[in-house]
Amino acid sequence: MSGGQKIHGLDPMYFDRRRSLESALKWSGVIAEPRFIVDVGANIGQTLEAFLGWWPKAHCVSVEPNPEIFHELEEAAKRIGKRAQAINVGLSSESGSLTLQVSKVDSKTASFNRFNKKADTVKSHRGLSGFINPWELGDEDDKFISNDVVALDELISSRLSVESKKVVSDVGIDLIKIDTEMWELEVLRGATKALENTRVLLIEWHFDDLYGNPPPIHELDKMVSDAGFRFWDISHIYKDLRTMRTLWVDLIYAKPAG
Repeated sequence: MSGGQKIHGLDPMYFDRRRSLESALKWSGVIAEPRFIVDVGANIGQTLEAFLGWWPKAHCVSVEPNPEIFHELEEAAKRIGKRAQAINVGLSSESGSLTLQVSKVDSKTASFNRFNKKADTVKSHRGLSGFINPWELGDEDDKFISNDVVALDELISSRLSVESKKVVSDVGIDLIKIDTEMWELEVLRGATKALENTRVLLIEWHFDDLYGNPPPIHELDKMVSDAGFRFWDISHIYKDLRTMRTLWVDLIYAKPAG
């Protein structure tokens, strides 16, 4: 951080995500660029547009359960064309129905976990200039939406477009990104077959109590290690700059080539 740069209290610390992913993909045997990506927790299409902007030959299936914002993701996919597919469904360990909690303050903030309004993270964000706290809601402001959920294995086997099915059949899955607000382990539990056919994972992981007490990170590491992946890099760290505590990170795991 330069000497004259102002600290705003809570700021993200970014790394070179593209370079980290490309190095992991190369180690996993992707010589040129990825051809097929699954974006779980796609929000309004930020990573969809980034991925397909970086890699012009790639196809991406973007999955977002929140109907409040899905239309924006769908529009982003339409702008890109046949290389992008948007699906409005939640992912979990098995098919069924779950309740999604959505912030009325910011509809882009949602989770299948309940917001912990007493969390340290909520307190840390309180009062920041120019910041609307999406988690700090009164009980009367809670918004709950019933959502269909499927396992990722089922989604890949039955809901892909014709274009996506062909690419998966030809090259497999190069990258799965999962950003589901502490629902990542449930997504992975429903992805046994998909992980066998995947080269690189990009997974958000919370260390704070924003969605209740987080599972220990060794549970994630064991699950993906048992599936053949090895830790590769950290592509993003979000810190509370007043305490220097790391609140959440984006982790890259890669499967050795061969």
